[in-house]
Amino acid sequence: MVSPELILSAVIDGLTYSSMIYLAAIGLVIIFGLMDVFNLAQGAFFGLGAYLFVTFYYMTNNFLLSLLLTFLIGIVLGLLTERAIIRPVYGNPLAQLLLTMGLMTLLYTFMQLIWPTGLVFPETQNFLLSGYIQLADVRIRIYKFVLIVIGFVLFGTMSTLLSKTMIGIKLRAGTENRELATVFGVDISMLFTSAFTFGVALALLGGALVAPLTHATIELPVHFSLLAFAIPVVGGMKSYSGAFYASLLIGFVDRLVAYFIPQLGFAIDLIVMIVVLVVKPEGLFKR
Repeated sequence: MVSPELILSAVIDGLTYSSMIYLAAIGLVIIFGLMDVFNLAQGAFFGLGAYLFVTFYYMTNNFLLSLLLTFLIGIVLGLLTERAIIRPVYGNPLAQLLLTMGLMTLLYTFMQLIWPTGLVFPETQNFLLSGYIQLADVRIRIYKFVLIVIGFVLFGTMSTLLSKTMIGIKLRAGTENRELATVFGVDISMLFTSAFTFGVALALLGGALVAPLTHATIELPVHFSLLAFAIPVVGGMKSYSGAFYASLLIGFVDRLVAYFIPQLGFAIDLIVMIVVLVVKPEGLFKR
């Protein structure tokens, strides 16, 4: 018989893992949704964010400052990548894939050279980062709740931004009809630069936010790269809300299977993606 404690643990872990997946995937969905650029380096940026954040935390012992520094570096890297690598090959999907694959390889090599043994997030007296709470007979780390809240807040913020603000209207207009958007005065070039930069910065921020739970290792970007690419397939390639719901689906399925059929491991995520591709190739939550 399944105990209430096991169910509670599975629910908390499912929500936590879903938030982690969403943080890894949302930048990729934004970039592809607006620009039709499938950035293969997105997972590497996610991993770089984890490494940079832990490094900054060792230097400053300040969580928010380390997050801010990581996000600012993400903005710079996103801007440089769009200008130097992506902009010259707009409209050339094969060149985009090859160039972002090359960038991904460079980032992985850089991370292995600078941090060959990975980085363990340090012990801290910060209650939100290292504290635990007792629910029934289950001891749960407080930071899991922090990640869950961040995931839902980010989803709410993105939904509001895209549906209720002028920036969101321009983004959706540029996505649906670029020529018409240009006629109405939307600067598509600036829009593309902003979207790509923001998407990369979100990837680094996502990596930073998961680092206190996962630490910074080279396996982190590899694992979350696969998950980030699975989310648009399951949720719909250009569906911003679909990315969130797909993250919940995969996150919960993964954690439940980990509790009851641990032998399947990461394969269950790929099985979900394959089933969706066969049953509904356009994604479960296509716009």
